[in-house]
Amino acid sequence: MAAAEALSDGLEPTARPKEQRRQPREMVVMQSTQDRLSFGPADWAIIGLYMLMLLGIGWFHSRRQRTVKEYFLAGKHMSWLPIGLSLMAALNSGIDYLMQPSAFLKYGLVVILGSLSWLVLYPYAFFVTMPMYRRLDVYSAYEYLEQRFGVSVRCLAAAIFLAWRLGWMATALYVPCLAFHTATGGQLPLKPTILVLGAVATVYTMLGGVKAVIWTEVIQFLVMFGGLLLTAIIIFIHVPIDLAGLTAAAFEARGGPAAAEPACGTGTWLLQLFREPVTWYGVLIATLVGRLTGYTSDQVMVQRFQTSRSIADVRQGFLITAISDATWMVTLTLVGVALSIYFRGRGLPAWVSANTDYHFPYFMSMVFPRGTTGPVIAAIMAASLSAIASAINSQSTVVFVDFYSRLVRGRRRPAESPDPAEQRFQMRLSKIAAVFAGLAGTLLACQLDRLGTLFEIGNKVIQTFTGPVLAIFWLGMFTRRATTFSAFAGGLVGTAVGVYVAFFSTLSFLWPAVFAFASAMAVGWLTGLPWPVTERAREWNWFAITRRPLKE
Repeated sequence: MAAAEALSDGLEPTARPKEQRRQPREMVVMQSTQDRLSFGPADWAIIGLYMLMLLGIGWFHSRRQRTVKEYFLAGKHMSWLPIGLSLMAALNSGIDYLMQPSAFLKYGLVVILGSLSWLVLYPYAFFVTMPMYRRLDVYSAYEYLEQRFGVSVRCLAAAIFLAWRLGWMATALYVPCLAFHTATGGQLPLKPTILVLGAVATVYTMLGGVKAVIWTEVIQFLVMFGGLLLTAIIIFIHVPIDLAGLTAAAFEARGGPAAAEPACGTGTWLLQLFREPVTWYGVLIATLVGRLTGYTSDQVMVQRFQTSRSIADVRQGFLITAISDATWMVTLTLVGVALSIYFRGRGLPAWVSANTDYHFPYFMSMVFPRGTTGPVIAAIMAASLSAIASAINSQSTVVFVDFYSRLVRGRRRPAESPDPAEQRFQMRLSKIAAVFAGLAGTLLACQLDRLGTLFEIGNKVIQTFTGPVLAIFWLGMFTRRATTFSAFAGGLVGTAVGVYVAFFSTLSFLWPAVFAFASAMAVGWLTGLPWPVTERAREWNWFAITRRPLKE
């Protein structure tokens, strides 16, 4: 352990004083960069004003919330433009800002292949999930599962979703704080920064509900892309890029060892394929499963579907989401290419060279002029706060609709016209749920241990729970044989498999969601085969639902 700590700042174990070996990584970062920072008062002012603006938006919308329909669905009055912009901001985060350049630096251009998933995702959401949810007219995605399977499966899927979004929120909160901490040379402690940002996101989400979340996400979308544009301009100025150098850096071989040859035996060869850290087929398959889950069963997505005035608004907004997401990920990958060119042949501190997650924040602290680090850090924060706020709001919706209303009050959906006293109680309970969701995510972010690079953390912590949720929904939507028992068993087995693959196996961090999905589908379908098709299965599969008239 002492040797590992010594290597983190370039000292030999025998030459490093005992007192210094006990210093945390935060102190090592501060000592490495404190004399060469470009983070000044103007940057601090930009960050502070941005936080105050978000709180102001939450307070403004809090005065207009009277019912849970307004709080959770914005009264179904949102148009296509804010829906599209907010959805892109909600489903991406500051994780991407550091993860995508870092992933390129470590694994190469293969990481961009995930953007090809839109070739499947856009028609899938356009023709499959949007028509279904607009006909169901639900508050929560998991209301559908009760109609198809029963309350037990509804609650299981809702619980898995809470674990999924909690991990997402903690990771999204950790990332900008890591960037902030690094860019200031450790002058801003990591955990206090997490607590402050978590508190800001929780307060404005709790106050203003989904309407405040959507409108802050619109602003955050603009801040995200503004910061990305500023980053691209600064890189263009400081990094000498020519077409030949850009092409060479983009296609430079990276990643782990080559896969084993089939001669070692088919079983061993297949196992080795799944152990490869990053492969083109792994990126494509894992990204597709994760995103299909998002556009099928993610409460963040379904809630946006339901806030719109019509299905046409949803589809128009979704087109903006698809285009902006692909642009976002490709541009961030090009940032990684530029960083590769810039750092080639340059000496780096040991703590930077040891982890590619630190390359972009370190580049910011060394190259960005004063007054420009703040806007980019604000952009990273905007990307993360939008994801955090959406996670808080969606989790509070699930807690209120799927657990309190269903299990405590015995209602499949919240009462839309209760008496004034009941309205006030429902609003108060919804806000309490938002506070607890924000608190849980913030505390988890403070305890988030490093599980490798951010690319690895994202796939382990976030994607582990996506596979079983997608399987439960697909068992209900596209099969008639699945029963309450088989769907419940499939969900449990899939969750266990996902956790095992992520944290206890030697397989690549890309595969937890895929193996969880495959095992949940197999168990759910096979255990349902011996039983006859029920009336519920005939009436509540996707084919039957989408034959119903669409009411706008």
